[in-house]
Amino acid sequence: MGTSERIQAALISNPTLTLLKAYSRDWVLPLFATHLEQADGSVSAEWFHERVAEAREQIPEWRSNVTPAEHCRDWVEKRWLETETLSGRLRYRLSPHSLRALRFIRELVEGETTVSSARLGSIAHAVRLLADMTNPDRDAQVRRINQQIAELSKKRDDIASGRVRLATLEEMTQQLREILGMTRSLPADFQQLRTMVEDRHQEIARRAMIDGPPKADLVEEYLRENDLLSKTSQGAAYLGFSRLLSSRQTEQLRADIEQILAQDFAREHMTATQRQELDSMLSTLLAAELDVQNSYLRWSASLRRFMTRAAHGRHQRLLNLADRTLHTAATWVQAEPGQRHVPQNVLGVGPLAVIDVSQTQLWRDRGPQEVVVEVTEQHTTLPVEDRAALRLAAGTSPRAIGRTINKLLAHQSVVTGAEVIEATPAEFQRLGALVSLLDLAVMHGQVNLHVDETVRLSGDRTRDRTATLMVTLPHLVFDAPVPTKEMP
Repeated sequence: MGTSERIQAALISNPTLTLLKAYSRDWVLPLFATHLEQADGSVSAEWFHERVAEAREQIPEWRSNVTPAEHCRDWVEKRWLETETLSGRLRYRLSPHSLRALRFIRELVEGETTVSSARLGSIAHAVRLLADMTNPDRDAQVRRINQQIAELSKKRDDIASGRVRLATLEEMTQQLREILGMTRSLPADFQQLRTMVEDRHQEIARRAMIDGPPKADLVEEYLRENDLLSKTSQGAAYLGFSRLLSSRQTEQLRADIEQILAQDFAREHMTATQRQELDSMLSTLLAAELDVQNSYLRWSASLRRFMTRAAHGRHQRLLNLADRTLHTAATWVQAEPGQRHVPQNVLGVGPLAVIDVSQTQLWRDRGPQEVVVEVTEQHTTLPVEDRAALRLAAGTSPRAIGRTINKLLAHQSVVTGAEVIEATPAEFQRLGALVSLLDLAVMHGQVNLHVDETVRLSGDRTRDRTATLMVTLPHLVFDAPVPTKEMP
């Protein structure tokens, strides 16, 4: 495929480009940047659905019957979002394609450029290393090192004698921007590597299902041949980065960051956001590296379990039966030597008329079995005691008490706890109602522990229907309606 064909295919199918040219980009991209770009890992689906609903309500033309969950499902299919399950709960995170789109927009907005002295310095250092690697002459490498030592010695003498001027504020600010600009792209790169690990493991599992699984004793060799962290350019770069993070250079990097933040330049000319980015840079890199490593280990273990089950599961029953038969036969022959007749169907597999052994199936996977659950309808009614208990639970629930509070607030600006209990029907003036009232006051009202008030509770608690109970509680005040829709 030529260059023009690849560009045309990318314009049609590349998720980064489809996001940038999507009709919904005006509100989707700001939503991703606000709630997902700076998120540490993934966010819960419930929380993000609420953010989607809030963002959509701010744009009238996007108000429709499409639910936030349906929006997110569409974004996952378009590969703008990725999902994971932690502790049985669905969570969302940005895909590498969305991170790349946000980085592109940020470069446009902030005016960042790929041409900088830091990048050129990195290129020069990489070229120098390659020159040393490709030159088999050891004397030439020694001469280069001696030259560097001489240059460093001269630079040290110039600094000590004062012949070298100090860096200007503009130079320091430019260097800071270059450092932060280079580190901002790293989360997207790590996320891309993590996604690649997951996609490649799934591809290997699908290929194993199609081509036939390897034998149990070849599983480890099969996994080594498909080791993503040694067979791909991204994996090799990741291993080099991991070795760098685990070396002594990490301690030097941490010391340099602490030195920068301790200077007047950081206090006077760096914003709080810049100081935070620089201070958390090393921990962010370590967390991203650990995230990729955990993903690799988790998927490798899952793939190993899958392939081991595939290698053993189909014929495990027959192998177990054969092993038991051989063991029993050996014990029998040792105890009573001689010919013995084995009854038919002793293994429980039945007779097998073999004509062509190549067409014989000793075991067949019938797939998951269907389970039918039948529910018998009960025509009997609940006992009187159970109905009374359910009625009492409903009448003293937070929703019922919240409705009483809102009903009182419709006619007055402030409602006290004593007024709520007094407005509650007598049969529900119980300790359960008082507990619900205290919970609502803590969440949606005001609690004054320095002022007490006494309320009278009644209800059919004893045989004496006229019995009352006086309860002292803190002064409770409600000045705003209580939400009751999400209450049980």
